[in-house]
Amino acid sequence: MLYVEEQRQRGKKAKLKTKASYATLPVDHFPIERLSEHLSHFRGPAPVSKAALQKREQHGYVPPPDEGLIVTTRTGRPLSRSHFNDKWRAAVELAGLPEGTRFHDLKHFYTSRLGADGKYDPKTVQALSRHAEFSETWDTYAHPPVAVQGVKVDTFSGLFGIGGPGAAQAEHGPLQRPEGVDRAAA
Repeated sequence: MLYVEEQRQRGKKAKLKTKASYATLPVDHFPIERLSEHLSHFRGPAPVSKAALQKREQHGYVPPPDEGLIVTTRTGRPLSRSHFNDKWRAAVELAGLPEGTRFHDLKHFYTSRLGADGKYDPKTVQALSRHAEFSETWDTYAHPPVAVQGVKVDTFSGLFGIGGPGAAQAEHGPLQRPEGVDRAAA
């Protein structure tokens, strides 16, 4: 489980956008393992030489408190937006993603994949995406997969055609209206 409790804006702790943003995210082993690897490599500020430490002390350097942040600068402080964006652009290039791919595009990808997977109903996708409004999830984030193009819906033929549960009814003629129900009411 991942717990989302706060965000940083301009290096300072800030409230999350909506009540739905506070979350316990049920995730599988993959992101947990990647975060564990990251934290094992980048635990606290980078070590510095004795001379650099003395110079820092002369200038009034105060080591940052351990706030449990996942991503920090080399000195252990929260990343500024510009510093993060520089690192993000380098990661995008390294991953071979299109130039201009934004960090927020990961949320679009995540929500689209959840919606296209078929394992999750729309309200579950909304909850997992931490959206307060259903329309935000489906109108903004969920994109139909290319596989949807050219899909032939055969639900009705399966219900009423050969071999479906309604096949016997189809063999005996059209459905009859229940007695006492006129055309306008049906």
